[in-house]
Amino acid sequence: MENIKVSIVVPVYNTERYLYRCLESIRGQTLKEIEIILVNDGSEDCSGEICNKYAAEDDRIHVIHKANGGSTSARQAGLAISSGEYVGFVDSDDWVESDMYHTLYKTAIDNRADIVAEGVIDEIGNEYCIKRNQLSDGKYETARERNIVYRNMISCMSFFSLGIWPYLWNKLIRRELALLHINGIPRSIRVGEDAAAVYPMLVHAGVIVVSDKAHYHYCRRNTSLMLGEKQEDQEYESVVQLHSFLKKRFKELGVYNLVREQLWRYTANNLLTRVYGKFAGLDRESILFPFPDISQGDSLIVYGAGAFGKAVYEYIISCSVLKVKAWVDQWASAYQSLGWDVRTLENADIEMADKVVVAVFCESLYREIREILMIKGIMPNQIKWIDIEKLLHL
Repeated sequence: MENIKVSIVVPVYNTERYLYRCLESIRGQTLKEIEIILVNDGSEDCSGEICNKYAAEDDRIHVIHKANGGSTSARQAGLAISSGEYVGFVDSDDWVESDMYHTLYKTAIDNRADIVAEGVIDEIGNEYCIKRNQLSDGKYETARERNIVYRNMISCMSFFSLGIWPYLWNKLIRRELALLHINGIPRSIRVGEDAAAVYPMLVHAGVIVVSDKAHYHYCRRNTSLMLGEKQEDQEYESVVQLHSFLKKRFKELGVYNLVREQLWRYTANNLLTRVYGKFAGLDRESILFPFPDISQGDSLIVYGAGAFGKAVYEYIISCSVLKVKAWVDQWASAYQSLGWDVRTLENADIEMADKVVVAVFCESLYREIREILMIKGIMPNQIKWIDIEKLLHL
């Protein structure tokens, strides 16, 4: 096909259960001038056969079969044969709405944008919510406007709230920019590989558009964060490697002083969600760092079932000197559909707990939760959140 406007690269690895829905959603795009590049990254199930079947039915679909090398190597392989003016990425267990690439492409062309960044539809079971970028929607082109992006793209609120989501899959990117930055990512980076591409690309881009629309359905699965000691060491090294890579890239791009504190906050986020067990005992005054005033024998409610909340909950249930009274979240029914023992506040017997650990990063969200807990009768001194000063001065 001539005049391909968008190349869509789909890394595929053992996702036969979800792959049909994903590919149907891409093939049904209202923008027809697309090519779909499926990279079968050494799948051991029927994913490769499904890719071949779709390619035989639609001449816009191309398939690469390769040995397993991870999502970065799969994206690099797909990019190498892409020919579109812009590129997009879809994970093979997610799906996109039919007008996604028409909307993104029109926005890119109308604004001469190098990157268009949307929100994301976070889908858990039969429930979903739209998560938008915290950076205001609009066009960022002048040096002053781009400087606003740099100062807020990773962390734009008092502790940690992502200014622009660090994912490749909810964006449209000019192909040359994607090639330059994605091809430069070491394949050994297995934590935050999207961020390793996205944030340097935002700095390099001439025109950035942030949109309040959302078309990409990010589908959460029942995956465990419980790690053995060896895996935890590997995760820690991966987080450190990502930090070093981004630090080097930001220095090369001349913005490191602008983003240094944001980068540390992002790294702290990764460490606390991925290797929480390494940090829980860092402060002698609390056995559940970075939460203050937690004592041996405390009976705890854990509020929050995101990545951080799950890491904290799983650490506490493995800890002999603390007790979990309940794990709660406003999305309890959705998390229950994943098989998680998450409850609503009404079903948690919160008055029987010594303390409530609010395991979220965003301070504004914490304050909302705190108000809810106080209405339910929890005293302010029982509600524990991150000790930001100690965390940022490790």
